[in-house]
Amino acid sequence: MTPEREDQRFPYSLGATLYMPVIHPKVGEILSGRMPAPASSIVFCLEDSLHENDVQRGMAQLREFLSRPVRTDARLFVRPRSFEMACRLADMEGIAGIEGFVAPKVRPKTIHAWLDLVSAAQLSIMPTLETSDYFDPACVADVRDILCLRKDARVAAVRLGGNDLLGVLALRRRRGEIAYNGPLGWVISMISSMLIASGVPVAAPVFDIIDDLETLKAEVERDMEMGFISKTAIHPAQVPIIEAAIRATTEDMLQAHAVMGQDAKAVFQIGGVMCEPSTHRSWAERILSRHRHQLCVSARKIDPYDGVIGSQF
Repeated sequence: MTPEREDQRFPYSLGATLYMPVIHPKVGEILSGRMPAPASSIVFCLEDSLHENDVQRGMAQLREFLSRPVRTDARLFVRPRSFEMACRLADMEGIAGIEGFVAPKVRPKTIHAWLDLVSAAQLSIMPTLETSDYFDPACVADVRDILCLRKDARVAAVRLGGNDLLGVLALRRRRGEIAYNGPLGWVISMISSMLIASGVPVAAPVFDIIDDLETLKAEVERDMEMGFISKTAIHPAQVPIIEAAIRATTEDMLQAHAVMGQDAKAVFQIGGVMCEPSTHRSWAERILSRHRHQLCVSARKIDPYDGVIGSQF
Protein backbone atom coordinates (compact mmCIF):
# COMPACT_ATOMS: atom_id res chain seq x y z
CA MET A 1 0.00 0.00 0.00
CA THR A 2 1.23 3.47 -0.77
CA PRO A 3 1.99 5.65 2.26
CA GLU A 4 -1.22 7.05 3.65
CA ARG A 5 -1.67 10.64 2.60
CA GLU A 6 -3.11 13.15 5.03
CA ASP A 7 -6.27 13.61 2.97
CA GLN A 8 -7.11 9.90 3.09
CA ARG A 9 -7.89 10.21 6.79
CA PHE A 10 -11.20 11.99 6.31
CA PRO A 11 -14.03 10.65 4.18
CA TYR A 12 -14.78 13.66 1.96
CA SER A 13 -11.33 13.40 0.39
CA LEU A 14 -12.83 11.05 -2.21
CA GLY A 15 -14.72 14.01 -3.66
CA ALA A 16 -16.00 13.34 -7.16
CA THR A 17 -14.96 9.79 -8.07
CA LEU A 18 -14.40 9.50 -11.82
CA TYR A 19 -14.77 6.08 -13.43
CA MET A 20 -12.49 5.43 -16.40
CA PRO A 21 -12.03 2.30 -18.52
CA VAL A 22 -8.55 1.03 -17.73
CA ILE A 23 -7.80 0.91 -21.48
CA HIS A 24 -8.50 4.64 -21.92
CA PRO A 25 -5.53 6.24 -23.73
CA LYS A 26 -5.02 8.86 -20.99
CA VAL A 27 -4.68 6.43 -18.06
CA GLY A 28 -0.91 6.09 -18.48
CA GLU A 29 -0.46 9.87 -18.56
CA ILE A 30 -2.48 10.32 -15.38
CA LEU A 31 -0.59 7.61 -13.50
CA SER A 32 2.78 8.95 -14.59
CA GLY A 33 1.91 12.50 -13.56
CA ARG A 34 2.29 13.86 -17.10
CA MET A 35 -1.38 14.85 -17.00
CA PRO A 36 -3.14 16.46 -14.01
CA ALA A 37 -5.68 14.25 -12.26
CA PRO A 38 -9.16 15.00 -13.64
CA ALA A 39 -10.81 14.24 -10.27
CA SER A 40 -10.00 13.80 -6.60
CA SER A 41 -10.37 10.04 -6.92
CA ILE A 42 -10.36 7.77 -9.95
CA VAL A 43 -11.58 4.21 -10.47
CA PHE A 44 -9.93 2.31 -13.31
CA CYS A 45 -12.64 -0.06 -14.42
CA LEU A 46 -12.18 -3.62 -15.61
CA GLU A 47 -15.88 -4.43 -15.26
CA ASP A 48 -18.90 -2.83 -16.95
CA SER A 49 -16.97 -0.32 -19.06
CA LEU A 50 -15.02 -3.06 -20.87
CA HIS A 51 -16.28 -5.50 -23.47
CA GLU A 52 -15.30 -9.08 -22.65
CA ASN A 53 -12.96 -9.01 -25.63
CA ASP A 54 -11.01 -6.14 -24.02
CA VAL A 55 -10.54 -7.65 -20.57
CA GLN A 56 -7.20 -9.32 -21.19
CA ARG A 57 -5.87 -6.17 -22.84
CA GLY A 58 -7.07 -4.20 -19.83
CA MET A 59 -5.28 -6.52 -17.42
CA ALA A 60 -2.08 -6.31 -19.47
CA GLN A 61 -2.19 -2.52 -19.61
CA LEU A 62 -2.80 -2.23 -15.87
CA ARG A 63 0.17 -4.51 -15.24
CA GLU A 64 2.31 -2.33 -17.51
CA PHE A 65 1.14 0.90 -15.86
CA LEU A 66 1.84 -0.40 -12.36
CA SER A 67 5.31 -1.59 -13.32
CA ARG A 68 6.34 2.08 -13.25
CA PRO A 69 6.14 4.59 -10.38
CA VAL A 70 2.69 6.11 -9.84
CA ARG A 71 3.05 9.89 -9.61
CA THR A 72 -0.47 11.28 -9.32
CA ASP A 73 -1.92 12.58 -6.06
CA ALA A 74 -5.47 11.41 -6.85
CA ARG A 75 -6.83 8.52 -4.83
CA LEU A 76 -6.72 5.49 -7.15
CA PHE A 77 -8.87 2.37 -7.17
CA VAL A 78 -9.40 -0.54 -9.54
CA ARG A 79 -12.75 -2.20 -10.12
CA PRO A 80 -12.29 -5.87 -11.04
CA ARG A 81 -14.98 -7.91 -12.75
CA SER A 82 -15.11 -10.57 -10.06
CA PHE A 83 -13.59 -11.77 -6.83
CA GLU A 84 -11.42 -14.20 -8.78
CA MET A 85 -9.99 -11.34 -10.85
CA ALA A 86 -9.40 -9.35 -7.65
CA CYS A 87 -7.34 -12.24 -6.29
CA ARG A 88 -5.14 -12.11 -9.38
CA LEU A 89 -4.85 -8.34 -9.13
CA ALA A 90 -3.85 -8.53 -5.47
CA ASP A 91 -0.82 -10.59 -6.50
CA MET A 92 0.11 -8.28 -9.36
CA GLU A 93 3.50 -6.63 -9.04
CA GLY A 94 3.08 -2.93 -8.33
CA ILE A 95 -0.47 -3.22 -7.00
CA ALA A 96 0.65 -1.11 -4.03
CA GLY A 97 0.57 1.81 -6.48
CA ILE A 98 -3.20 1.97 -6.04
CA GLU A 99 -5.17 2.45 -2.85
CA GLY A 100 -7.64 -0.38 -3.22
CA PHE A 101 -10.48 -2.16 -5.00
CA VAL A 102 -14.06 -1.24 -5.79
CA ALA A 103 -15.78 -4.58 -5.19
CA PRO A 104 -18.79 -5.18 -7.48
CA LYS A 105 -22.03 -6.84 -6.41
CA VAL A 106 -20.99 -7.56 -2.83
CA ARG A 107 -23.49 -9.64 -0.87
CA PRO A 108 -23.69 -10.45 2.85
CA LYS A 109 -22.40 -13.97 2.15
CA THR A 110 -19.42 -12.77 0.09
CA ILE A 111 -18.24 -9.66 1.91
CA HIS A 112 -16.00 -11.53 4.38
CA ALA A 113 -13.97 -12.96 1.48
CA TRP A 114 -13.48 -9.49 0.03
CA LEU A 115 -12.44 -8.06 3.38
CA ASP A 116 -10.01 -10.94 3.94
CA LEU A 117 -8.45 -10.32 0.52
CA VAL A 118 -7.85 -6.57 0.92
CA SER A 119 -6.69 -6.95 4.50
CA ALA A 120 -4.04 -9.48 3.45
CA ALA A 121 -2.98 -7.29 0.52
CA GLN A 122 -2.93 -4.13 2.68
CA LEU A 123 -5.37 -2.41 0.35
CA SER A 124 -8.56 -0.44 0.93
CA ILE A 125 -11.97 -1.44 -0.35
CA MET A 126 -15.15 0.21 -1.56
CA PRO A 127 -17.84 -2.51 -1.48
CA THR A 128 -20.68 -1.86 -3.93
CA LEU A 129 -24.23 -2.69 -2.84
CA GLU A 130 -26.19 -3.18 -6.05
CA THR A 131 -28.10 -6.47 -5.92
CA SER A 132 -31.66 -7.40 -4.98
CA ASP A 133 -30.44 -8.27 -1.46
CA TYR A 134 -30.46 -4.61 -0.48
CA PHE A 135 -34.16 -4.06 -0.86
CA ASP A 136 -34.27 -6.00 2.43
CA PRO A 137 -33.19 -3.96 5.48
CA ALA A 138 -32.08 -7.19 7.18
CA CYS A 139 -29.39 -7.69 4.53
CA VAL A 140 -28.24 -4.10 4.95
CA ALA A 141 -28.02 -4.73 8.68
CA ASP A 142 -25.92 -7.85 8.06
CA VAL A 143 -23.41 -5.93 5.94
CA ARG A 144 -23.37 -3.04 8.40
CA ASP A 145 -22.61 -5.36 11.32
CA ILE A 146 -19.82 -7.10 9.41
CA LEU A 147 -18.20 -3.81 8.42
CA CYS A 148 -18.38 -2.50 11.98
CA LEU A 149 -16.84 -5.69 13.40
CA ARG A 150 -14.01 -6.04 10.85
CA LYS A 151 -11.53 -3.54 12.23
CA ASP A 152 -8.73 -5.12 10.16
CA ALA A 153 -10.14 -3.94 6.83
CA ARG A 154 -9.87 -0.38 5.54
CA VAL A 155 -13.23 0.65 4.07
CA ALA A 156 -12.83 3.85 2.07
CA ALA A 157 -16.59 4.00 1.51
CA VAL A 158 -19.57 1.84 0.67
CA ARG A 159 -20.88 2.61 -2.81
CA LEU A 160 -24.53 2.31 -3.82
CA GLY A 161 -25.06 0.98 -7.34
CA GLY A 162 -28.15 2.94 -8.30
CA ASN A 163 -28.39 1.73 -11.90
CA ASP A 164 -28.09 -1.92 -10.93
CA LEU A 165 -30.66 -1.47 -8.17
CA LEU A 166 -33.02 0.07 -10.72
CA GLY A 167 -32.22 -2.81 -13.05
CA VAL A 168 -33.56 -5.20 -10.43
CA LEU A 169 -36.90 -3.44 -10.97
CA ALA A 170 -36.49 -3.49 -14.78
CA LEU A 171 -36.27 0.31 -14.70
CA ARG A 172 -33.71 2.99 -15.50
CA ARG A 173 -33.12 6.70 -14.90
CA ARG A 174 -35.43 9.35 -16.33
CA ARG A 175 -34.20 12.71 -17.54
CA GLY A 176 -35.03 15.58 -15.20
CA GLU A 177 -35.74 13.38 -12.16
CA ILE A 178 -33.40 13.07 -9.19
CA ALA A 179 -33.07 9.59 -7.73
CA TYR A 180 -34.93 10.56 -4.56
CA ASN A 181 -38.14 11.25 -6.51
CA GLY A 182 -38.20 7.82 -8.13
CA PRO A 183 -38.56 4.22 -6.98
CA LEU A 184 -35.07 4.24 -5.45
CA GLY A 185 -35.83 7.08 -3.04
CA TRP A 186 -36.77 4.82 -0.14
CA VAL A 187 -33.99 2.31 -0.85
CA ILE A 188 -31.27 5.00 -0.97
CA SER A 189 -32.55 6.59 2.23
CA MET A 190 -32.87 3.27 4.04
CA ILE A 191 -29.44 1.92 3.12
CA SER A 192 -27.57 5.16 3.67
CA SER A 193 -29.18 6.00 7.01
CA MET A 194 -28.54 2.52 8.41
CA LEU A 195 -24.86 2.64 7.42
CA ILE A 196 -24.11 6.30 8.16
CA ALA A 197 -25.71 6.08 11.61
CA SER A 198 -23.15 3.35 12.40
CA GLY A 199 -20.22 5.42 11.22
CA VAL A 200 -19.80 3.80 7.80
CA PRO A 201 -19.04 6.35 5.01
CA VAL A 202 -21.34 5.98 2.00
CA ALA A 203 -20.94 7.24 -1.59
CA ALA A 204 -23.98 8.28 -3.61
CA PRO A 205 -25.20 6.56 -6.80
CA VAL A 206 -24.09 7.70 -10.22
CA PHE A 207 -26.19 10.05 -12.36
CA ASP A 208 -25.91 8.62 -15.85
CA ILE A 209 -27.66 11.25 -17.99
CA ILE A 210 -24.48 13.05 -18.95
CA ASP A 211 -25.93 16.16 -20.59
CA ASP A 212 -28.47 16.94 -17.81
CA LEU A 213 -26.18 18.86 -15.48
CA GLU A 214 -29.01 20.83 -13.86
CA THR A 215 -30.62 17.66 -12.53
CA LEU A 216 -27.22 16.36 -11.45
CA LYS A 217 -26.72 19.59 -9.49
CA ALA A 218 -30.06 19.16 -7.71
CA GLU A 219 -29.35 15.51 -6.97
CA VAL A 220 -25.84 15.95 -5.57
CA GLU A 221 -27.05 18.80 -3.36
CA ARG A 222 -29.59 16.36 -1.96
CA ASP A 223 -26.83 13.76 -1.61
CA MET A 224 -24.91 16.14 0.65
CA GLU A 225 -28.03 16.77 2.73
CA MET A 226 -28.38 13.00 3.14
CA GLY A 227 -24.83 12.64 4.49
CA PHE A 228 -23.13 11.01 1.49
CA ILE A 229 -19.39 11.69 1.30
CA SER A 230 -18.79 11.24 -2.44
CA LYS A 231 -20.53 10.71 -5.76
CA THR A 232 -19.44 8.79 -8.82
CA ALA A 233 -18.83 10.74 -12.04
CA ILE A 234 -18.96 8.96 -15.40
CA HIS A 235 -17.93 12.03 -17.39
CA PRO A 236 -15.44 14.79 -16.52
CA ALA A 237 -18.12 17.45 -17.07
CA GLN A 238 -19.85 16.09 -13.95
CA VAL A 239 -16.80 16.57 -11.71
CA PRO A 240 -17.09 20.33 -11.05
CA ILE A 241 -20.83 19.99 -10.35
CA ILE A 242 -20.16 17.36 -7.70
CA GLU A 243 -17.24 19.25 -6.17
CA ALA A 244 -19.29 22.46 -5.99
CA ALA A 245 -22.03 20.66 -4.07
CA ILE A 246 -19.52 19.27 -1.57
CA ARG A 247 -18.31 22.80 -0.82
CA ALA A 248 -19.74 24.00 2.49
CA THR A 249 -21.64 27.29 2.52
CA THR A 250 -20.36 30.32 4.40
CA GLU A 251 -23.37 30.15 6.72
CA ASP A 252 -22.74 26.49 7.54
CA MET A 253 -19.05 27.16 8.15
CA LEU A 254 -19.87 30.00 10.55
CA GLN A 255 -22.23 27.79 12.54
CA ALA A 256 -19.87 24.81 12.49
CA HIS A 257 -16.96 26.82 13.89
CA ALA A 258 -19.23 28.24 16.59
CA VAL A 259 -20.52 24.78 17.56
CA MET A 260 -16.96 23.43 17.80
CA GLY A 261 -15.70 26.40 19.81
CA GLN A 262 -14.29 25.59 23.25
CA ASP A 263 -16.29 28.42 24.82
CA ALA A 264 -19.56 27.57 23.04
CA LYS A 265 -22.70 27.92 25.17
CA ALA A 266 -25.01 24.96 25.66
CA VAL A 267 -27.55 26.57 23.34
CA PHE A 268 -27.17 29.71 21.23
CA GLN A 269 -28.39 31.17 17.95
CA ILE A 270 -26.68 32.49 14.83
CA GLY A 271 -28.75 34.37 12.30
CA GLY A 272 -31.99 33.05 13.72
CA VAL A 273 -30.82 29.41 13.74
CA MET A 274 -30.50 27.50 17.01
CA CYS A 275 -27.14 25.83 17.62
CA GLU A 276 -26.74 23.14 20.29
CA PRO A 277 -23.20 21.71 20.47
CA SER A 278 -24.28 18.50 22.24
CA THR A 279 -26.59 17.74 19.30
CA HIS A 280 -24.86 19.43 16.37
CA ARG A 281 -21.20 18.50 16.93
CA SER A 282 -21.24 15.59 14.46
CA TRP A 283 -22.88 17.83 11.86
CA ALA A 284 -20.23 20.50 12.46
CA GLU A 285 -17.44 17.96 12.02
CA ARG A 286 -19.01 16.90 8.71
CA ILE A 287 -19.17 20.51 7.51
CA LEU A 288 -15.53 21.13 8.43
CA SER A 289 -14.52 17.92 6.64
CA ARG A 290 -16.27 19.12 3.49
CA HIS A 291 -14.44 22.43 3.73
CA ARG A 292 -11.12 20.68 4.26
CA HIS A 293 -11.65 18.68 1.08
CA GLN A 294 -12.27 21.86 -0.89
CA LEU A 295 -9.00 23.32 0.37
CA CYS A 296 -7.24 20.19 -0.91
CA VAL A 297 -8.96 20.49 -4.30
CA SER A 298 -7.89 24.12 -4.59
CA ALA A 299 -4.31 23.29 -3.60
CA ARG A 300 -4.06 20.55 -6.24
CA LYS A 301 -5.52 22.77 -8.97
CA ILE A 302 -7.38 19.81 -10.43
CA ASP A 303 -8.52 20.37 -14.01
CA PRO A 304 -11.85 18.53 -13.99
CA TYR A 305 -12.58 18.69 -17.70
CA ASP A 306 -10.59 17.39 -20.61
CA GLY A 307 -12.24 16.87 -23.96
CA VAL A 308 -10.22 13.76 -24.72
CA ILE A 309 -11.17 12.04 -21.49
CA GLY A 310 -14.73 13.12 -22.12
CA SER A 311 -14.69 11.04 -25.29
CA GLN A 312 -14.69 7.81 -23.25
CA PHE A 313 -18.47 7.55 -23.69
